[in-house]
Amino acid sequence: MNPFRLTIMLASSLALAACTMPNPYSSQPAPVKPSRPTPTTPTKPTQPLPPPVVKPPVIEMPSAPPSPIPEMRSEDLSYLVDGLANKLKGSSAINEVQGPVLLDNISNQAGGPIDTNGLTARLKSNLSGKFNFADGAKVSSLREQLAYQGGRADIASLVRLGKQSGADYLLSTTLSRNGANLALKGQLMELASGEVLWSDSVSGR
Repeated sequence: MNPFRLTIMLASSLALAACTMPNPYSSQPAPVKPSRPTPTTPTKPTQPLPPPVVKPPVIEMPSAPPSPIPEMRSEDLSYLVDGLANKLKGSSAINEVQGPVLLDNISNQAGGPIDTNGLTARLKSNLSGKFNFADGAKVSSLREQLAYQGGRADIASLVRLGKQSGADYLLSTTLSRNGANLALKGQLMELASGEVLWSDSVSGR
């Protein structure tokens, strides 16, 4: 065969083969094998969390201010002292008193500043014609010793104080309050027997 003719035939075969091959630069997408989705296990839907409980704020209301203590006038207190002294002087128990009397300072249980020493002195003055009171200086000295020893002004301490001062009787008084009303209570006791010879009270505003 003619070599030139053979060369032409080979070139034609190569050209035909090139036409049958896919063009890598063609705009047609390459064939893709579709893939099947992998089946997944269905999950239970999660329940939403409950909203957090919000406690309401605690509002502390201010407490009501304490009611002011009514003012205690000196004339009202003097009226109580005089009234209690008159009740004691008018009682039959005063005739049984034959010895010295220890007059205890008026105990203030009414609150507020009160001149209990002045009121006690007024009570003593009202009863001075009926009672013979224990030596005031000795009583004061014994009171100081009692306070130094940490003694309390209870009835047992007062009895001991009365006996040490040479008194045979104890006259004790207490001032108290109920609202706007004041009350002064007195008690006369024989120290040897502990018998209460007299007890009474007066009240007022």
